[in-house]
Amino acid sequence: MSSSKGHIPTEKLDDLLHSVMEWADHAKIDDEPLAASKETNSSNQAGSGKNMRKKTPFFSNIGNIVTTLVSAIALIFSGYSFYETVLKEAQLKIYAPALVHMYRKDFRDVLAIPMTISNDGAKRGTILSIDLKVTNTDTGESKNFENLYFGNNLKDTSRIFTPLTMSGRSSKSEVVMFYADRTGAFFKTTGGVKSHLKFELKINTDTSENLFKPKQQPSLSFDMTATFIQSFRTMEKGIPTVYYKNKKEKSKAPETEVKKITEPPKTDSEAEETTNEVNTQ
Repeated sequence: MSSSKGHIPTEKLDDLLHSVMEWADHAKIDDEPLAASKETNSSNQAGSGKNMRKKTPFFSNIGNIVTTLVSAIALIFSGYSFYETVLKEAQLKIYAPALVHMYRKDFRDVLAIPMTISNDGAKRGTILSIDLKVTNTDTGESKNFENLYFGNNLKDTSRIFTPLTMSGRSSKSEVVMFYADRTGAFFKTTGGVKSHLKFELKINTDTSENLFKPKQQPSLSFDMTATFIQSFRTMEKGIPTVYYKNKKEKSKAPETEVKKITEPPKTDSEAEETTNEVNTQ
């Protein structure tokens, strides 16, 4: 009885171990599909991650390029605006006047020339002097003139010419009195005589403060015409000879149209005679 009682527990233990082993085997079999599915999911996730890693650098490079271009354009515009507002050298320009007045004083010609000068640069510009050369295109004679005063006529010479300083992006208008460097006159006869003059202006500016010296000084050339020359005494009294811009020639009508307009109308008798002549022919 004792042996039989001792054998029963061992059998039960063996049965329990066998059942546990069988359960473990079944559990492994059931877990294999789950592990495979997990491996496939992980592989898919790894592949998608690789694709994302492949796609992400491309779009990030485009974004970096766009950002770089925008920053470069902004830098260029800021540099250009800084140059235009701060660093740009003075650029002076002269504009031709509509009228020039000629006077006489001490046997010399005196010219009152209205001038408008603009500075298109950012830095200031200083005008030291103005050179003027006038040529009579009818005779070819030339004279040099000196800028001595500011004023409209011979009586208004209280302001002596001094250097003009112009700030950036500004303009100034003045009437400058130019005196001939020698005695004499461009014309021998006065009255209803036409006179054609060519004016050549050149501005001498201060270039000591410029980083880059200009290639040439500002200059201007224009032609003027006077249809009536005042007498020398009249010009010495302050009544000028007026020079103005050359006017364009008016277009002439054709000769046929002029004949039609200028021919007088025919009378009734003349019309009858012309019709009779035509009928006889």
